[in-house]
Amino acid sequence: MGGHSLGGAMAAVYAADHTRELDGLVVLAAYPTKSLRASGFRMLSVYGSEDGETDKLQSHADLRPDDYAELVIEGGNHAQFGDYGAQDGDGVATISVEEQQELTANAVAAFTQSE
Repeated sequence: MGGHSLGGAMAAVYAADHTRELDGLVVLAAYPTKSLRASGFRMLSVYGSEDGETDKLQSHADLRPDDYAELVIEGGNHAQFGDYGAQDGDGVATISVEEQQELTANAVAAFTQSE
């Protein structure tokens, strides 16, 4: 299961209540607000170094599962995960939308193919 921004936060809430039914969670520029600590549950967090919410994305470490992976895309920002235009409070990306999305897709593919 996964999602971006508010969609990622909502996916994390759902996942927290269904860790036995799900293998893991992928969040893009999002973070959990409920505990995901469950045996066998995995999480990948991907966000851009220029995201205006970096401090929030780094928070809530105590809610992450033990099997946690993180990718910070250097030069990426919040909006370029979706390519929907500028967002208030977001930083300016120094890489292209295409590069950020390709790096993201590769990380998600690798995460879903690993155990």
